Amino acid sequence: MLPRQWMEAYLRFLLRYRWPVLFVSLLMTIFFVDQLAHTRLQMNFLDFYPPGHPYMQLMRKHARMFGSANILVIGVEVKDGDVFTVETLNKIDRLTIAVLETPGVNPWQVRSISHPAVRSIQVSGEGIRILPFFFPGPPQTPADAARVKKLVYTNDGILDFYISRDNQVALITAGFWESGLDFARMKERLFQLREQETDERHTIHMTGFPVLFCWIFDYKDWIFYITGLTILSIMVLLWFYFRTIQGVLIPLFSGTLSTVWALGFAGLMGFTIDLLMIVVFLLITARALSHSVQSMERYHEEYFRLGDKDAAIVQSYLGLFSPALVSIASDGLAILSLAIARIPLIQKMAYLSSFWIFTISVSVVTLHPIILSFVRPPRWDAKAGHRLSDRIYTGINRGLVKISRGGARYVTAVGFVLALVVGIYYARQLKIGDVSIGKALFYEDHPYNVAYDLIIEKEFAGISQLTIIAEGREPGVFRDVRALQALEKFQRYMEKHAAMAGGSVSGVDIIRQIYQMFEEGIPKWAILPSQSKDIGNMFSYFLMSAGAPALERFVDKDLQNATITIFFRDYSYDTIMGALQQAKHYIANNPEDRMDFRLAGGLFGILAAINEEVEWSYKWNLVLVLATVFVLSFLTYRSLVGALIVMIPSIVAQPLTEAIMYWASIDMNINSLPIAAIGIGIGIDYGYYVLSRITEEYEHFSDIDQAIEEALMTTGRAILFTGTTLTASVVFWLFFPMRFQAEMGLLLTLILFLHIVGALVFIPSMVSLFKPRFATVRKAARVPERVPEQQAQVS
Repeated sequence: MLPRQWMEAYLRFLLRYRWPVLFVSLLMTIFFVDQLAHTRLQMNFLDFYPPGHPYMQLMRKHARMFGSANILVIGVEVKDGDVFTVETLNKIDRLTIAVLETPGVNPWQVRSISHPAVRSIQVSGEGIRILPFFFPGPPQTPADAARVKKLVYTNDGILDFYISRDNQVALITAGFWESGLDFARMKERLFQLREQETDERHTIHMTGFPVLFCWIFDYKDWIFYITGLTILSIMVLLWFYFRTIQGVLIPLFSGTLSTVWALGFAGLMGFTIDLLMIVVFLLITARALSHSVQSMERYHEEYFRLGDKDAAIVQSYLGLFSPALVSIASDGLAILSLAIARIPLIQKMAYLSSFWIFTISVSVVTLHPIILSFVRPPRWDAKAGHRLSDRIYTGINRGLVKISRGGARYVTAVGFVLALVVGIYYARQLKIGDVSIGKALFYEDHPYNVAYDLIIEKEFAGISQLTIIAEGREPGVFRDVRALQALEKFQRYMEKHAAMAGGSVSGVDIIRQIYQMFEEGIPKWAILPSQSKDIGNMFSYFLMSAGAPALERFVDKDLQNATITIFFRDYSYDTIMGALQQAKHYIANNPEDRMDFRLAGGLFGILAAINEEVEWSYKWNLVLVLATVFVLSFLTYRSLVGALIVMIPSIVAQPLTEAIMYWASIDMNINSLPIAAIGIGIGIDYGYYVLSRITEEYEHFSDIDQAIEEALMTTGRAILFTGTTLTASVVFWLFFPMRFQAEMGLLLTLILFLHIVGALVFIPSMVSLFKPRFATVRKAARVPERVPEQQAQVS
């Protein structure tokens, strides 16, 4: 623990120079308030991508060939009949044009049967023509609609990609840029289209990452409502506990000051506030309230014991400084360790959240003694037992005292061992990214998931894709038929062996189709020319007819690099990892002299990179958190046993957290990783406060059971209340209409409960059972003898 003379000197300094300290704090607050103008509630696709991952580096290197992986999928479903009617085909055309005008869309990646880029090859005595399906315009008669239907069935790559097998759903796909998106405008536009084009005969479905972000943005108002209810409930609980204005306002001041400084810091650093992380920030703010309640409770206790305000301030904070500072340090450093995740979203959250926690050292540890020096002391003893809250918390703590003695201690030890074993067993079943992103964020009946399930049910092939790059070792490699044959061999292997694969495309398919076209469309002529000049001429023909952006999806301008794109019917974790495993197996067993196959682009490449980074960072984050907590605990108690006792509740809580996620089908992904990791370190505060109070009280009573009783009836009482307050800070999120926020509210509530049980049940029981030397050798820090808590209440 910190040397007593250091703490006394710091407290004397604060009380002597309280006006200058307040002035400096005011200047800092004004500075951060000014930075609030730069703070934004916003989401950015690029923040989700791990830039250092090999897949992401490959996609940046060949960006023109990959295009955007952020694909919007619009499904036009007819309730009766099929899509090949004049009304439905014109609706598809209107939607396609409207999507092209949507803010943030990449016009080169918009496709539907009405788009001019979707063409048919017509061979006649007059020559060869490549025309859009809707040429010369949208269908006006049933005969026009029948012509479009014939084109769908006589051209490759249309059925299962843009039209379902039962002809009841037509797809429109659109790629969106990955930065600079205005989700408010996107949401307004897309939701307006969905509402306008849905009628008695048609239902418009939308899925894909762009609309997923729009749905998240649509819940912004809900976030403010829930936040308001949370703050109101905390105010009610503070009044219920303290029954004084200062008991409500001082903790709220601490939470508000930390929030203003943290949000100002976000604006200063250019960090955006991710809407999915709001529940974490509310929890951190509640931590400031928790520390504030601990300090006020201890101050009231010391004031009624000593009868002098200044002496009570000094004495109370001498007992609180060490556990408060080590708690803040452990919380802050635990969250900061998340920055090892090489994902900008998590790194920014780690920096912001750790700064937020470190501000508690100012809002509570530094300013509280000064504020208390200005306000009037309390008029009645909170432990007198006259109020309902006193009787409730006192009764619970008396029960905890009984659990910390006798045979109940052994039951506690066995219970924690069993909990650890059960937690480890089920934690091993938890997979990273096991649930599709829509199912992880929204409930099953959400419009986003309804749209996704419909497209899966109709077995569309192109809703997600894996793109493989073949990098030639010299320009012009893909003029050689042997290079194209190697490309095709890999392509057919993936079609056959990758689960859920619905089709594929590469430059080989383009060459075969064009050669067949030159031979009057006879299928047997869909071959690869043997001459390099013929291959080059066909790529040139495709360039002139379709344009450079279309050609670059297959080969680059130097014919040195080419792509293989495999289309899949879903993008679940098993599908992604299975496809990549098959691709790696093929590459390892089929080396090529003139080219190197590189993984991986498309949506599969991005999601695989994120999943691999989340899995790696979570494991190392756990190591860093536990190592940080151990070092701080050891430095605080100068004892290996003390460090282990205070850490064991967190060690047990970690696998239990993963087990709870498994039981509740909560996915471990880029959004839940920070919350699961934060829960490990953020609950250890309770253990520090209880164990430090036990060692302090032993110096007065020289009896370990009496010291435990006094600690539980004082500090334990405040912990019960702060646990209630923290639960109130997240419990309203259980009713949030987004599944993710509700599940994170549940998860954080259970994590906090586990830590409270660990602090109030496990730690006192183990100290009583083993009587560790670090807690029993310290003798009188030469303060006045105390009357035990029970005797004080009797008298």
